[in-house]
Amino acid sequence: MAIEKNIIVVFPTNTDGSLTHQVRNLGEDFWRFIEREKLGDVGGFNAIDSATGRLAVRVFHTRKVQIVRKLVATLLKDHSLDYRSQVTYE
Repeated sequence: MAIEKNIIVVFPTNTDGSLTHQVRNLGEDFWRFIEREKLGDVGGFNAIDSATGRLAVRVFHTRKVQIVRKLVATLLKDHSLDYRSQVTYE
C-alpha cells in the first residue's frame, strides 16, 4: 500500500471570499512550519498569496507524512478552519 504524500485542503464554504484572509494566514503558517523546516512543499508565497479555496502540501519524505498530517490538523484547528475545510490525501 502506497503512502499518500500529498495533502489537499479545500475550503468549500469560501464561495463568497469571506475566508480568504484566514486561508492565506493558514498558508503562511504552512510555509513557516512545513516548507521552511524542509518537511514539504506548499508552493511558496506565490501559491499562498493567490490561495482562496485550496491549499496543497507535498510531503518530501514518506517517514514524515504522519508528522505533517498532525501539523496540518493542528494548524487548521488553530485558525478555526478545521470544521470549514475538507482534507484529502493523495
